[in-house]
Amino acid sequence: MPANSDSEQLTSTPSAPSRRIPSGGLTLAADTYSDDTDPPVVLLHGGGQTRHSWRRTARRLGAEGWYALTVDLRGHGDSGWSPEGDYALDAFADDVLALRRALGRPPVFIGASLGGIASLAAIGRDPDVARGLVLADVSPFLQPRGTGRIMEFMRGAPDGFASVQDAADAVAAYLPHRERPRDPAGLRKNLRFADGR
Repeated sequence: MPANSDSEQLTSTPSAPSRRIPSGGLTLAADTYSDDTDPPVVLLHGGGQTRHSWRRTARRLGAEGWYALTVDLRGHGDSGWSPEGDYALDAFADDVLALRRALGRPPVFIGASLGGIASLAAIGRDPDVARGLVLADVSPFLQPRGTGRIMEFMRGAPDGFASVQDAADAVAAYLPHRERPRDPAGLRKNLRFADGR
């Protein structure tokens, strides 16, 4: 069987997270870069992503003397699913506060989309939770038409996909303006594999 066959991609798993952080009945998965005595920076992904979205940036920050953590938000990647099904903004903000507690000192939070909004909400509750905040792709208000389109896409395959290629086809149809990657293998890190799908 070829090395990049869909069946092999469906059975292989991404690398295990290097740190696990408890938060309100679930565990958040994180990868760390550099020495934990360096100043901390926490990178949080957008709604359809995982901690792997920030890997290159975190490596670079680590090389520049930061203790960088890339974190899977609740219900994403290798982090736990909420036992109560709680994915409200307040729950994500609680997770950001848990990250701060786990670090023992305020980090700089860098958040894209959902990660940025969750960080902003946490800082709204406790301004001392962060040393700084960097936002990417965050709006001060939500556009109902845009959020509806995102939710429609995220709910578009309730039984999952038969292959990584099928998932890549769905993403390409949703984002026709973006150049399609030649190899969809990187998409595996944004998917959960269950029951052969």
